[in-house]
Amino acid sequence: MSRSLRTLSIIVVLVVLAAVLLSIPELKINAFGGTLVRGNDHTFLGLSLGLDLQGGTHLVYVARPEEGREITIDDMEGVRRIVESRVNEFGVSEPIVQLLGTPPDRVMVQLPGLTGAAITVTFAGSPVSVEEFQDFFMKDLERPDAEVIQNDNGSLTVRLDDLLGELRDASGDIVREAEADQFREKVEDRFPIEMTIAFDPEFVEVEPAAPPAEDEQTEEGDTADTPEPEPQLEPVWPTIQRVQEAFQLAGRADAEVTQVTDGLFTAKLFGLAEPAEDAQGEPVPGDLDRIEEALRAVGTLTRGARANPLVTGNIAQWTVGGGVLEAKALIGSTAQLEFKERICGEESAPPEGMAQELWLVERCNNPEYYEDQATGIEPDNLTDAFASTVETSPYPVVNVVFDDDGAEEFFNLTERISLRNDRLAIFLDDEELVAPGVDQSVGGIAGGRAIIEGRFTPDRARTIAIQLRSGALPVTLDLIQERSVDATLGDDSLQKSLIAGGVGLMLLLVFMVIYYKVPGLVAAIALVMYTALLLAIFKGIPVTLTLSGAAAIVLSL
Repeated sequence: MSRSLRTLSIIVVLVVLAAVLLSIPELKINAFGGTLVRGNDHTFLGLSLGLDLQGGTHLVYVARPEEGREITIDDMEGVRRIVESRVNEFGVSEPIVQLLGTPPDRVMVQLPGLTGAAITVTFAGSPVSVEEFQDFFMKDLERPDAEVIQNDNGSLTVRLDDLLGELRDASGDIVREAEADQFREKVEDRFPIEMTIAFDPEFVEVEPAAPPAEDEQTEEGDTADTPEPEPQLEPVWPTIQRVQEAFQLAGRADAEVTQVTDGLFTAKLFGLAEPAEDAQGEPVPGDLDRIEEALRAVGTLTRGARANPLVTGNIAQWTVGGGVLEAKALIGSTAQLEFKERICGEESAPPEGMAQELWLVERCNNPEYYEDQATGIEPDNLTDAFASTVETSPYPVVNVVFDDDGAEEFFNLTERISLRNDRLAIFLDDEELVAPGVDQSVGGIAGGRAIIEGRFTPDRARTIAIQLRSGALPVTLDLIQERSVDATLGDDSLQKSLIAGGVGLMLLLVFMVIYYKVPGLVAAIALVMYTALLLAIFKGIPVTLTLSGAAAIVLSL
């Protein structure tokens, strides 16, 4: 085979491979223990398109320093590097992260192709069906784009085209409340919460029946000795009026109370206020705490402190994520992970009047009886974090890996906990995720690895892992501008670019064939092959194609 023929064969093979690559929108290749994915089903020829061609999200954040401190250029450069690292790990194709201002005090983030949002909801007792929830979103909330699916763990996920987040002005004041928060309020107003309340009876002594007369004769004619009457106890149950009064005292006069039987009641109400803090930072109890306290004044709840009342229909999980919302949570915040040693009440010393079985539950779960203490594990001891799944949990988990100092401290901590049957309380952003114990037969956990379990969605677990890996932002970022590049604008730009390129290529091919005859035909064929190879390279690397890049391709032709 001559050298020219070999060269021609190689070129033909390359062009055929390029045509195959371009004809398959999304190509997946399993190799070296992993999967290589190129292309997608949503863009022209599966190419990676920039913000100006496929649309996406444009975000601007303003940096706010701590009180008494000024923002430096080094601070902003550190912000840019961390934000860029986060969005790259998030999987956005060719994001743009730039500093704005002189000196810089803002960060611009462009996220091509990133759209959509999701809300994952878990109702206690799962009383809401998929059809009922979808109908509520479509009719009551006027969101025809909503798609509701039920997950394996019983939660409901609502997929939406978009969700507007909270927006602040340059002074930090809230201009727009997050749309997801508005939706939650309307869900609580639409779907009732049912509480089942059971009381133990209180026994009171009643007057015994009158004894027989002393001169009453027995059948044999002898006078019978009169025994002392046994005291008689009669159960007394709380009335429906007293239960209704308890709800009124708790500030929930709207509750509809129904008596099922003696000592058993149900109550229907809409929404439960969560525990909070007042303006002075003092804790404000939630509705459920106030209701329980008022009911205890009525009688003895059957199931003890935390198990009763039994609440059905309350929102146990409300997670907003997916698409832009998950990216915004990732960009503007830092996951602060804390491990605390929970010193529980003594197992052998229950409070007066509390049963031992109930005390074993309360000693580590009721803040009145335990104390959380800081540990020697510092944020710098964390060397890696990643999301995964385990057989023992229906939810994704976050794996954390410590350095040598952190591993040693973690071993000592878990060993102490196992010996005293205490707990290891894990907090994320000051919110308790889980407080597990350590098996006494296992003792301290060596190796410097731990698993954090919670009601995580896959996106949330991945976001937490990225935040933990990337470290803390040197300043606080507030979102001051959010703009979605309309998909129609991107499609229009892409269509015009394709038409311009196609017309230009055809005119060029016709001119070369007419002017140069056979050599022009050969050149025209070569130009078509060049275009196919260039686009295949763009898709295979991949290279993100922008509007200016498309113009450059046309000029190169």
